[in-house]
Amino acid sequence: MGACHRFVAATGRIVPSLRERRFSEDEREVVHRNIDRVKAACEWAVTAVDTGEVDVDEELARLLRGE
Repeated sequence: MGACHRFVAATGRIVPSLRERRFSEDEREVVHRNIDRVKAACEWAVTAVDTGEVDVDEELARLLRGE
């Protein structure tokens, strides 16, 4: 769970620095794709904590690999 703490702390440092940053459409797509991966990993972790189920289905595995 230390990874969660580090992620939140890093996000708290990075996001405010984006205030004046303008992203191209390609950059926004990459950011959105990576955030989708983070969300999927978080949902997987929540499921594992709540149910003990740690198996990864093929769709989640592809998403986590960035495919």
